[in-house]
Amino acid sequence: MHRSRPVSGVRAVAALLTVSLLLCGVVVAGGGPGVAASTDANVPTGAVAQSGASAADGGDEDAIDLRSELSATDETGTVAVTTTAHLPDRVTGLEITLLTANDDAIEADGFERADDADGAETWVWDGETERPSLAYAMDANVSAPESGPLATGGTYRFVDAGEWALVRTPRHRVAWSQTGETQLRFDRENVVAGEGVASEAMAFLGPYEEYVRETDDQRYRLIVPEAAEMEATPDDVFGVFEGAASALRVGGVDDEVVAIAAPTGEVSWAVRGLQRGDADLWVRDEEPVETVDDVWTHEYVHTRQTYERDPSVRWFTEASATYYAALFALDRGAIGFDDFQRTLARGERDPAGSSVLADPGSWRRNADYTKGSLVAGEIDRRIRLASDGRASLATVFRDLNDDSGALTNRAFLDTVESAAGEGGDEEAAAAVREAAERWTTTTAAPEAWDRDAHAEAFGGTPARIGYAIADDGVRVTGEYRNGTVDRDPVRLVTGESLALAVDVSNTGGVEGSYDLSLSVDGGTVEARNGTLAAGEATTEGFDREFAEPGEYAVRVGSETLSVAVSDPADVLVRDVAVDADRVTAGGSVVVAATVANDASIPAGSDVEFRVDGEPVGTESVRLAAGGEATVAREVSVPGSGDADAATVTVVGPVDEASTTVAVDRDAGTGDGSADADGAGDDETAGEGGLTDDGASGFGPVVALVALLSLVGLSVRRGSG
Repeated sequence: MHRSRPVSGVRAVAALLTVSLLLCGVVVAGGGPGVAASTDANVPTGAVAQSGASAADGGDEDAIDLRSELSATDETGTVAVTTTAHLPDRVTGLEITLLTANDDAIEADGFERADDADGAETWVWDGETERPSLAYAMDANVSAPESGPLATGGTYRFVDAGEWALVRTPRHRVAWSQTGETQLRFDRENVVAGEGVASEAMAFLGPYEEYVRETDDQRYRLIVPEAAEMEATPDDVFGVFEGAASALRVGGVDDEVVAIAAPTGEVSWAVRGLQRGDADLWVRDEEPVETVDDVWTHEYVHTRQTYERDPSVRWFTEASATYYAALFALDRGAIGFDDFQRTLARGERDPAGSSVLADPGSWRRNADYTKGSLVAGEIDRRIRLASDGRASLATVFRDLNDDSGALTNRAFLDTVESAAGEGGDEEAAAAVREAAERWTTTTAAPEAWDRDAHAEAFGGTPARIGYAIADDGVRVTGEYRNGTVDRDPVRLVTGESLALAVDVSNTGGVEGSYDLSLSVDGGTVEARNGTLAAGEATTEGFDREFAEPGEYAVRVGSETLSVAVSDPADVLVRDVAVDADRVTAGGSVVVAATVANDASIPAGSDVEFRVDGEPVGTESVRLAAGGEATVAREVSVPGSGDADAATVTVVGPVDEASTTVAVDRDAGTGDGSADADGAGDDETAGEGGLTDDGASGFGPVVALVALLSLVGLSVRRGSG
């Protein structure tokens, strides 16, 4: 099947897309016919699935779906990929750059190579093929020398071992042009042909077993290849994930975490574990969980880091993961205090100890892991003391995730001082900030604390304030509808309000405060704050009306929602009927119009009632997406004239429907006087149809009669 497109050739399409190809990252250009957009799939977005699942086959008309199927090849070290695009009718041009294809030949169906690709593998859709695709090969092996406490001295980060492969997923840069006001979504899906599983950033090809653990906040999937020999049990792994999740009420919670146990055997891995994408990770199968440098916890902590970092605070990424892996192992009794203290004390020793954390160029001996974890721990200890246990480093972590801007070391220090001040002692908070600034911007380093100091600061569990949008917590209110809506994205029409319910909980051991804000496109529009006792929870509500069409980024806590606002769709007139096939001249009939909304957004417009072409009144109609209703009005048939029939028409914004009613002129006065019921023109033609409960529309008795009578007489005609 082919589609007819107003495309004169590949060069025309390439020219159309030139502007959008200049974009990098995820970019959405403003609405209107011919809108252009692009997305860089270096950071994959959208749906992911394992072998056998396919969102693209469903044909979502609001999204461009890019489905990449990975399969093994006869050539060790390569993976075959077929990338297929599902394109809604509103797409007028599409261009794909393959970022991970190797030098092998590429087979194209519905694509042609761009003339001005400048060496890049850039392909342009022919504008006609319904399911265009590109088949190509991707190098599976990724080698990189690694250093740091998690380095092994090996080679591979990803590898094709022959019988199995643990690889990156394909990456693409996609640009398109479209018609319509509402911006199309871009969804990416990865699958494996045959045995295997693919997620957002990683894929495993080969036989495996899958273990799943569901919690209130997250779903954990553990992929254990047949070639792997696990040191830890699946229950062990799930236990450390759940423990870390419980302790880190810091936002950044992904619905699903995918963890792969990487087989060791003859493969020499460069690192003991690796985290990529939003929530994908692999850890060597021989890694235990009962150690001070538990890699499973370390990589899980990385999945919770959603802040944007400036180089001056890059140290905190590995520092926090290393520190929390050790602290949580101590908390669950997997290690003793001496092991914990020795791990942190590595940061005291030169050359790491004299590195400046805010200056990555000065780092020696993995200073971000060693000195960084010591500094992170000491900041945590001092915050707990200064705030009387009302805050901790997790409070800083949470606030960093909540900040939508790029994180600098100064912003980090501001957040440290704010957390330390939650106990009300401003002088103590300032002292914590001063110490943190000295340890991050100079060669100074703290000393690892002893057992008594640890008991003083960590003896009680600090407040752990967490935020999460409640189940059914994304609602829309307004004249069209009042109920829950999908989140990806939230689709509204002008005049509607987005209502959000956010659960705030304190799972710690002492009282803690929260400061929750709602921002739109980076600007704070509402804020809520309060305190929660240990174990207490509350729900805060936000309500924001959107008056103008557009794409909005709405952030609450650490969650961001994409909100697409458009003008309401047009109401369609399906059919029209009257409650009598004959009327006395000057009398009245009740006209019932069936109106509908075929769009995926609410519809709102007026429909006009006419008799013999003359307007006699209007009714305002509001319909939910896919909705249908009956709107009625009592209208008068003119008493003057000699025609024996009158045409009754209901006209909408884009179409209309008509029917006729016979006029008996012998039985009436011909002067518009009252009919047999005593009702005259003044009562019927002026204010329109009122139901017997006073609401605009069809009354209960009249509605029943009109819906059951003379529907067969109606005729619909379109406006063209």
